[in-house]
Amino acid sequence: MDLLTPTKSITHCPYKGDAHYWSLIIDGEEFEDIVWSYEDPIPEMSGIAGLLCFYDEQVTLEVVS
Repeated sequence: MDLLTPTKSITHCPYKGDAHYWSLIIDGEEFEDIVWSYEDPIPEMSGIAGLLCFYDEQVTLEVVS
C-alpha cells in the first residue's frame, strides 16, 4: 500500500457497493486508477472488504514460492 496513491475516482456497483481507486508510479510512469477496492461493501459482500483488484490487462502477476 505504501506504493499506491489514492485518487478521487469512485465507481458504484449495485451488487458490491462503492469502489475506491489508487494509482501507482513505477520508474516515473504513472498508472492511474490501476487498483481498486471495496473498502466498505454492502453487507452481503463483506468478504471482499479491503481486497485489492488490478486490471489484468495492465499487470503481470508472478508467484514465487
